[in-house]
Amino acid sequence: MKKLLSLGLFALLTVAALAQSPQKLTYQAILRNAQGNLIQNGNVGMRFKILQGSETGLVVYSETFSTITNVNGLVSVTIGTGTTSNVIDSINWAQGPYFLQSETDPFGGTNYSITGVSQFMSVPYALYSEKANVDGSETKIIAGPNTMVTGTGTIANPYVINNSGNLVSNVLTFTASQVWTVPSNISRIKVELWGASGGGGGSGAYSYSYSYNINYGGDGGSGGFAQQLIDVTQNQQFYILIGQGGSPGNNAYYSGNGWYGDTDGGNGGDSWFSGMKAAGGTGGKKGSLAPETVHGMAGTDNIGPVTGHAGVSNSNILDVWQGLERSYFGDRILTSKPGQGGTILPYSSGFSPTSGESGGAIITFFE
Repeated sequence: MKKLLSLGLFALLTVAALAQSPQKLTYQAILRNAQGNLIQNGNVGMRFKILQGSETGLVVYSETFSTITNVNGLVSVTIGTGTTSNVIDSINWAQGPYFLQSETDPFGGTNYSITGVSQFMSVPYALYSEKANVDGSETKIIAGPNTMVTGTGTIANPYVINNSGNLVSNVLTFTASQVWTVPSNISRIKVELWGASGGGGGSGAYSYSYSYNINYGGDGGSGGFAQQLIDVTQNQQFYILIGQGGSPGNNAYYSGNGWYGDTDGGNGGDSWFSGMKAAGGTGGKKGSLAPETVHGMAGTDNIGPVTGHAGVSNSNILDVWQGLERSYFGDRILTSKPGQGGTILPYSSGFSPTSGESGGAIITFFE
């Protein structure tokens, strides 16, 4: 049986329930197959079970769906509207804890692969209140290590949430490879990676019909992007590899009756973090390669639940996306900038190629 992975369960459950109305929960997930590829525009079969008491507890509700993922591998269903013989309104949310088990058949049938079980960390008030008379004190807030919560949540004694003092910066940036140690009081991080861009190729002359056609060197390809949320522990160490920008090529020089010596730009290096990869762009090609200028290729073989690369290889606009929006990072506002190809003019010098920009990383802390 092929194992199905379900990544990025963002907005896992959204309440669409009001008093005296049917209880519904919206479920969204990005689905991948066993090879890590998105299941795009594919028919999938899904089954959901709500378990009471534990991850292996009593099944109090079960339903199935036959649905289709979108081009980004996203599937969205509303629990409470599927095929079922149960009644979701009969669930007594006051008698939790409750867990949601999701099962998926990536081929659209009922040969389900279990993708996981998640606890309802907080029961939506609209659902809970239908089964219990509450004044707010039954709602509990679980604080992180840097957060202090006082009060009981009642009207007379409302919750007060205070930060007890986080002594570490919540965002770090990296432009050089190094070993990084997770500081105290951090349980999750968001890692964003940029691959390095390729260097510009040297200008040269392409021989055609016994004459020379002066041709500019190609620009380097821009670096790719990857992003992922990772659970971490204090003092855990990660090696961060930051890709180096591709070296510039050389313009040709004129000797005798021709142009000689132009070279390609160097490839940009990949950036890595714990299995994530932001691919480097390739170098621009030398002018004597072809009658037309040949730019480097953008870094497209990125690895991570959220990735992006430039659709136009020598631009720094990340416009081909899988996942969510990224952060902004100095000169890497969109991606690492490609190196510029060189230029020459007949019997005179021009502009030399430039190197590609190095990669980078941002780490954002969460309690």
